[in-house]
Amino acid sequence: MKAQRRPLLALYALGSVIAITALAVVTVVVLRQQERHARAVAEALHQEDVRTALWRMETRLGSLLAMTTGVAAQTPPAPGTYVCNRIEPGLNSMQQAEAPSAIRQQALIEAADLAFVGCNMQAPQANAPTLSWTNPNQQALDNRGAERSADEFERRGNSNLSQQVAVQGADGQREPGLLVGPLATCWDSSGEELALDFARRIEGPGGASHASYRIEWDELSGLLLAEIADLFPTARLEPIEESGAAKDDRAQRLAAIPARLLVPPPLPATDLPRDHVWALGGAWAALAFALAVGGLALRSSYAWGDRHRRFTHAVTHELRTPLTTFRMYSEMLARGIVPTAKQPEYLATLETESARLARLVDNVLRYSRIEDGRGSVPRTRMVASELVQRCVPELARTCAAHQAQLEVEEPDDGSAVLVTDADAVLQVLSNLVENACKYGRAEGRELAPIRLRVARDAASLRLEVSDEGPGVPKAVECAIFEPFDRGGRDSADRCPGVGLGLALSRALAVELGGTLELVPGARGATFRLTLPLAS
Repeated sequence: MKAQRRPLLALYALGSVIAITALAVVTVVVLRQQERHARAVAEALHQEDVRTALWRMETRLGSLLAMTTGVAAQTPPAPGTYVCNRIEPGLNSMQQAEAPSAIRQQALIEAADLAFVGCNMQAPQANAPTLSWTNPNQQALDNRGAERSADEFERRGNSNLSQQVAVQGADGQREPGLLVGPLATCWDSSGEELALDFARRIEGPGGASHASYRIEWDELSGLLLAEIADLFPTARLEPIEESGAAKDDRAQRLAAIPARLLVPPPLPATDLPRDHVWALGGAWAALAFALAVGGLALRSSYAWGDRHRRFTHAVTHELRTPLTTFRMYSEMLARGIVPTAKQPEYLATLETESARLARLVDNVLRYSRIEDGRGSVPRTRMVASELVQRCVPELARTCAAHQAQLEVEEPDDGSAVLVTDADAVLQVLSNLVENACKYGRAEGRELAPIRLRVARDAASLRLEVSDEGPGVPKAVECAIFEPFDRGGRDSADRCPGVGLGLALSRALAVELGGTLELVPGARGATFRLTLPLAS
């Protein structure tokens, strides 16, 4: 039997491993996809906030730098001159400042001229800005949010184009012809505080002039960071050199000034759909349930096979002996071989074997009806003394057939009333007495009397059958109530039986509303049948 089980067990184990592995792979893939999706969402939201912050700061810078164009249009410097102004960000105003050193002034003029030439200007047109702009080639970025932010950087840069403006003529009329170049930026760290200088070239009818505008960095960065305090309260602005600015950091750079916005990394995305968790949990629960059901079904199949095998062996062995006796004795009686004086003995043996077969068939059929749900017993109202009187003669005959004696201990008051089935109670007690006669003989000793004790309490009637044999081993105390289990005995045991008596007796006791249990004792075995009294 064990050899037959191994292929099925191996197949079930292989199928379980494949199913668990497949679901584990799917779980890992789904969780990784969800993790990547969460990171992408967090990065996209983060970059959207960065673009919003940069747009706010660029807008604030635009209002400050617009003053430079207005000043250049209203009071353009004389050709060949250099004008230095100071922007007050907090006051949103501009005033004249001291001229820088000659070296600093020359550096600003060169930066303004270089920016002017780099614009690739077209011919001036009245009141029309020049829209051409030389954009460097942009290398594709891996992150889509950062790529969009870099594109925004390019678009913001268009606000710094050179433009054509009109000037106030001598006759009070506005005339075209003043071309204001883009602002070139240069950091100045020579003083105690870092400052940012803007320089531009202004082309007029009489020639070119230059102007510069200085902003204190601490004041400007504080003003810009205040614009984005709700988005990034811990953000910082870091000055950068144009020559050292990398192309891949444009996602967080300001277009108007050489500065980089430094913000904390994106937080994990929240409020994402969690359907995958429920789906995976349901899948794992379904798999666990399927494996459990499959395991229970396989175990039940094996248990049923074992029970069927034990039943077949036990019934075959139990039927073989009486059938052999029937065949042999009937042939001898039919042929007249048995002497006349011996015939009553042979007939008594046939009667005993027929009763044994009848009990076996009755036990099997009744247990089958109980298992099929058709074992309900009719109940009648009777007193305890009447029930005992109906059972004792049959129990005494069973003991006599095994050369044993039945001793009955009945209380003086047998007037307790109960509603039960006397035949079912008799069958339970008969099975218990027969077991006591078969297994209650101590080795090397005669079979002691079988005792039937009757007792009662306020709610129940107790019927106890006990012997003085070796008792029931601890290891099989629970197994003896299983059908076709003979407490570890095999079909070759000298004591006949199919292992169905105790299982049937317990089932009948439950049908009657009572219980059947093995009572622990120091000597022998005692089984107690408890029946409820009538209310």
